[in-house]
Amino acid sequence: MLQTLSKLQQRSLAVGLLLGVIALILALVVWPWYTQVTDAQQQIKDLVFRIQRYTRVIEGRNEVLEKVSQSKQGLDALGYFYEQSSPALASAELQAFIKNIIVSAGGVLESTQVLPQVEEDDLIHIAVNVRLTGDIPLLRSILYQIETTKPLKLVEELDLRPIRGVRNRMTGQLEDMGTVSINLQVAGYMRKAQ
Repeated sequence: MLQTLSKLQQRSLAVGLLLGVIALILALVVWPWYTQVTDAQQQIKDLVFRIQRYTRVIEGRNEVLEKVSQSKQGLDALGYFYEQSSPALASAELQAFIKNIIVSAGGVLESTQVLPQVEEDDLIHIAVNVRLTGDIPLLRSILYQIETTKPLKLVEELDLRPIRGVRNRMTGQLEDMGTVSINLQVAGYMRKAQ
């Protein structure tokens, strides 16, 4: 059953086998090598893009730092921060300010208490608890003065409680005195010494 091939068939078979071997080499060697080379080229392009982006960011760093410095100077020029040499002095100034506005508005200052300072980034948070008695127009006046004067002051807590009135002996009913007990916490900020 062996059949002999003609010369044309032998040549065709040889060419077919050669093409098969070449295709096998291409599939097993050249194609994986080509895909690795193209992947490596893409990774190189991505890394070059990242390097260029980081270079632009680094070059812009000085400009950003300069703008931050200018913003801090501009904010300092507005007078929003206490400028004392220590937080204790700033707290004392805040306490004296609160006392003066309460007394000048006609309120009765019952107590003030300086709260511990808290450091927040490059700022120091100072706060004072205040207890006083007065009426609502007095409270409005005090809050207005706190919010409109410099350095910047914030009312962080506010608690109002009506003061019990006096019982009328004739009618037996409580008469509203119009006064309230006011507890408030006022805070301000100063920059850390650098």
